[in-house]
Amino acid sequence: MNTQRYAELFRAEARERMAEMNTSLLALERGEGPERVAELFRAVHTVKGMSAAMGYESVRDLSHALETLLDQLRHGATPVSPAVIETLFDSVDTLESAIISVSQSSDFSVDVSAAVGSLESLTAGNDGAQDPFEATMEWPAMKAANMTPPVSRSRIRMTPAPGVAAVGAIPAAEKSHRFIRVDAARLDTLMTLIGELVIARGRLQEVARQSSDTNLSEAVMHASQLIGSLQTEITTARMVPVGQAFERFERMVRDTALSLGKQVSFEILGSDIEVDKSVLDEVGDPVMHLLRNSLDHGVETPAERRTAGKPAMARLTLSAARERSSVVVRVSDDGRGIDMERVLERARAAGLVTDDQLPLSDAETLALIARPGFSTTSRVTEISGRGVGLDVVATKVRSLGGAVELSTDAGAGTEIRLELPMTLAIIHALLARSENEVYALPITHVVETLVVSPDMVRFEDGQEILSVRGQWIPAIRLRDRLGQPRRDAGAHAVVLDLPDGRMSLVVDEFVGQQEVVVKMFDAARGMPKLFNGATILTNGSPALILDAQGIA
Repeated sequence: MNTQRYAELFRAEARERMAEMNTSLLALERGEGPERVAELFRAVHTVKGMSAAMGYESVRDLSHALETLLDQLRHGATPVSPAVIETLFDSVDTLESAIISVSQSSDFSVDVSAAVGSLESLTAGNDGAQDPFEATMEWPAMKAANMTPPVSRSRIRMTPAPGVAAVGAIPAAEKSHRFIRVDAARLDTLMTLIGELVIARGRLQEVARQSSDTNLSEAVMHASQLIGSLQTEITTARMVPVGQAFERFERMVRDTALSLGKQVSFEILGSDIEVDKSVLDEVGDPVMHLLRNSLDHGVETPAERRTAGKPAMARLTLSAARERSSVVVRVSDDGRGIDMERVLERARAAGLVTDDQLPLSDAETLALIARPGFSTTSRVTEISGRGVGLDVVATKVRSLGGAVELSTDAGAGTEIRLELPMTLAIIHALLARSENEVYALPITHVVETLVVSPDMVRFEDGQEILSVRGQWIPAIRLRDRLGQPRRDAGAHAVVLDLPDGRMSLVVDEFVGQQEVVVKMFDAARGMPKLFNGATILTNGSPALILDAQGIA
């Protein structure tokens, strides 16, 4: 029987078990108790049973050798030592590579002899410990080719030896728990369909408003409520805890810190905060860049920290929190802060700043170090030195409709804040008209709207500013950004709260608010970076979605 059609199911389950192994190993290295060894054993044992069912002999053999060592650690036959922990890390890495290799090809033979040999050398003289239970993966599809493969974790059962309770066995009361695995592509399709329904709902509501038919209005109102409920349920189904993406960074931080000779205590906060899966998939790389940048540039070596009167162990924190309709991700450290002298040296050499622009604010500093190719490191390493760190972060976050902020304190540390939308598919937008076109502006950064009168406007050093509640705020006219001629007629403005401060965007008029479905597109060559998508309005006409930071 060809088991390759079940390879994706195997990989999905194996990924969860590998994440558990790395989490338990990191905890074991920190000195946590024997329960971590038991967690490791259970995860490895599960992979062993799964790989045996799939016919992946190399994965099974390596899992068995790893399981044997862990069993000795559990019973005290082999002591936990730095050498043992390092061997476990190496073996888990090899196991992960073997899983990827055998599950993505028809060749199930992968050379794992070196890893097996390392494990056997640690268990030599202590072998013979009885496996506490024998488990078999009762996947129905492994027994009959015409049966549907399992999609629920509750379908994978551990059968213990007589008289021995299976570790992690599912209680009878929980076997009916309704959890299933669903291909993410199906959720994406559902989200696309509900987006189209939202557009159709808007058009129906417009028709109903123009009609005097009471029955039609009631039917449209009822349909609108159902579509709203359906939208909420589908959006909720796509929400996943940020911890699913953040936990994988623990191992990366540990390995990077070791390679740099630094001691780092890494903490993850708010891992239960939920965001749309599409946002989580996109934010992984920016967060990884920030963590690596912090480890390389921000955190000092133990000797440098002692000289500065700090503990040898640095603190690095990755956190997530909800703020209004956004999720905010922060990466902060207690390192040296940004070396402004080094930044200014590079910026002057590149002709990016002059002395009369000093001192730079945090926002101006971020704008400098986030320029493509800008780096304060002259030596290229595997971690940095190519100028592809913060520019990648800023570009990606802006493309998601988010914002980046930086705060740094010399000698005390740096924090970078990413503000991201909860979902990328449907957003609430303010509709503004300029000339004969309507544009959608996400309300994420909107503070208020107002009518512009002549006495509210003045110019300072060529910059137009507006008086808003006693404050003078820089103004940008959408017509200027779009290359349209100015007009003398009345105008409206929206105050935006951006990382660089508040600004006002002047438009011809506002035509309402609407939930819009975001349609991403590749901008044409030479097109100004003012837009981050398009949508369809309730009247069926297309509209471009404005990028607030791009306009600024």
